[in-house]
Amino acid sequence: MKILVAGWDSGGGVEAVQTVVRRAVRRGHQVRVLGTEGLRSRFESAGAGFSRYRYAPDNDTRQRETDLLKEWEVRTPVGMFVRVRDRLMFGPARLFCRDLTEELDREPADVVVVDTMIPSALSGAEAAGVPSVLLMHGPYLLPRPGAPAIGTGFLPPHGPLGRLRDRTAASLAMGVFRTGLPVLNQARADVGLAPLRDLDDLVASASRVLVCTSPSYDFAPDAVPGNVRYVGPQLDDAGGGSWDQPWTGADERPLVLVSLSSTVMSQEVLLQRAADALGQLPVHALVTTGPAVDPETIRAPQNVSVRRWARHADVLPGCSAVVTHGGHGTVVKALTAGVPLVIAPLGRDQPDNAARVIRAGAGLRVRRTADAATLGRAIARVLDDHRYQDAARRMSQILAAERDDGLAVDELERAAVGPRVSVSPPASAAEGSRGALGHGGRVRNGSGTLPP
Repeated sequence: MKILVAGWDSGGGVEAVQTVVRRAVRRGHQVRVLGTEGLRSRFESAGAGFSRYRYAPDNDTRQRETDLLKEWEVRTPVGMFVRVRDRLMFGPARLFCRDLTEELDREPADVVVVDTMIPSALSGAEAAGVPSVLLMHGPYLLPRPGAPAIGTGFLPPHGPLGRLRDRTAASLAMGVFRTGLPVLNQARADVGLAPLRDLDDLVASASRVLVCTSPSYDFAPDAVPGNVRYVGPQLDDAGGGSWDQPWTGADERPLVLVSLSSTVMSQEVLLQRAADALGQLPVHALVTTGPAVDPETIRAPQNVSVRRWARHADVLPGCSAVVTHGGHGTVVKALTAGVPLVIAPLGRDQPDNAARVIRAGAGLRVRRTADAATLGRAIARVLDDHRYQDAARRMSQILAAERDDGLAVDELERAAVGPRVSVSPPASAAEGSRGALGHGGRVRNGSGTLPP
């Protein structure tokens, strides 16, 4: 099977796409990726061919001057939605469509996989008559009953006021994105496609939407449309390696990992406060800065080691707590290892991931502006209160029971050869549950008919 992937440099979300690509290659499929230049080495190392976009904008989330969204300049969630709409989702729609249609004309594919950050590329696949799959890096992003709106960080609603809160927030967010549809519809008209009414219609144009998380981690997984499949976290997290730890094996103090964003999110101040907080606790700690921050800029207390990078799979088995910004990958890796968290969301979907951890009882949330004393109290509480550790272990067992690393590629194969599924939203939560991943790692059919 020939698979064409329309990729995007979205920071931590790239790992999910890269993992799916690697697994498809290992199964014997021929995969090629269209993407921004900074992604080349990551996908070529996964065994895929790579071509740079000819028309779509470039992006490097590790550098301020080349990060397309420059989200640290935005002060409100609505402002962020507007920037995503204009600079990424809809503004360059014609360019993404042109890249996709020309690439498919050059070399056909059996299925097109589109990164969730660039959904307008789905229209390029639609124009070429090729089945498409939208790959969501983490929880399902669109509004549905029982799930708070994206970016709010709310817990699921209780009662009429909670449901009104969520409808209002979702209406505001979707209203912002809906105003970008004229640009997308013009791009669709250019390639002979009918206009869309809303963002739901665009997502519904995909044969499959693959949600790269566990249904037990997400909110309201039973209320998703019929073309949605939960395929579990796509994390290349096999352990068994080692890291050069500076402590002796006789040191019995608990280990705390600090892992913030791999992209530019103005996280230097929070990294320093976390290091200062850990310096006052009876622990030893590893602070990883990622490619966007120079480790030399962090003043480390004696019990804190600062590194640019360490494999989570090698460090987490020995950890007692994780301090993080709340990216989906880091959160799910910690929960998979049964490690509780302290989360200081910096933006994007991070408040929502923090809410899911709070719902599970597996950690605490603090403000991104929390001082060292506040961070220290939160870390100490997570370390000392066994309830957080017990909840994280429970989530570890649930995630293990629902894990099946072959599901994503299974769904790509079905999308390439099977009939298109019904994509209308479920009439009820019970009807929607047929689209969720069942216990034991199996997918239940959505409202459409799929081959076995």
